[in-house]
Amino acid sequence: MASLRQIKTKISSVTGTRRIMSAMKLISSVKLQKAQAQLVSFRPYSDALKETTVNLAKRCDPELHPLLRKPKNTKNLHLVFFTSDRGLCGSFNSHLIRNLENYIKEESKNYDRIVFSFIGRRGKDHFSKRDIEVYNDFIGVTERNFTDISGQLSDSISNDFVSGKSSEVILIYNHFKSALTQIITYEKLLPIDINDENSSGEENPIDYIYEPNRRRVLNHVLTQYIEARVERAIQESLTSEHAARMTAMENATSNADEVINKLTLLFNKTRQAKITTELMDIVNGTEALSKGGAE
Repeated sequence: MASLRQIKTKISSVTGTRRIMSAMKLISSVKLQKAQAQLVSFRPYSDALKETTVNLAKRCDPELHPLLRKPKNTKNLHLVFFTSDRGLCGSFNSHLIRNLENYIKEESKNYDRIVFSFIGRRGKDHFSKRDIEVYNDFIGVTERNFTDISGQLSDSISNDFVSGKSSEVILIYNHFKSALTQIITYEKLLPIDINDENSSGEENPIDYIYEPNRRRVLNHVLTQYIEARVERAIQESLTSEHAARMTAMENATSNADEVINKLTLLFNKTRQAKITTELMDIVNGTEALSKGGAE
């Protein structure tokens, strides 16, 4: 049985850990509120821009812009994978990684070449151990710099698609639904799907009036569309990460409370047993003295 000092040391250690976990939970909670507010305000713009882009693509000749053209070689896949830089966020990264591994096993036979872009250290560290082709990787993405990074990544994705190095681009990230629920999402970014379910279902759509001209409007809208979808994916991933970390730290705090309660009970039982043993020794000694005195 552990001594009272050892149990006391364990209680002190777990209490310190609990204090850290509780502080991290509060920090994640504040970050989640800010990130969620930013995401909720950006979603309507992102969805409206996507609908506009799809409707515009229906009305335009694909030859007007390289991002609308269908690639001749359809066997080059570009996967953009969003994870976190740090751990302590439960199964946020592990679920994503396992899901992507299964996806690659199932879909790799349909492609001649698969290229990766990584947002976040965890995904990069895991897959870099394999013989894969990495096109881009970004570490240290936060709410302060994600706009700049989304611009760099969207330009890189567009150039890769236009040059023919990739025929399909898929964004893989955690879609934020609630603080307890994040959904792994595979979003086909390029080529643009003109049959998107959220767009208007007109068979013979009426064309728009373009100012200053169709080509310049297309170039501006398509560029904004790619950047907005990448920015949306980063925001979804960051918000989901904060939610997962807050939940993980809350569970860790509850587990620490449970361990402290068990250790405190063990400490009291051990102390009571020690007191009882000492009392028995005193009683036995007293009885031995009294019997010796009587003789």
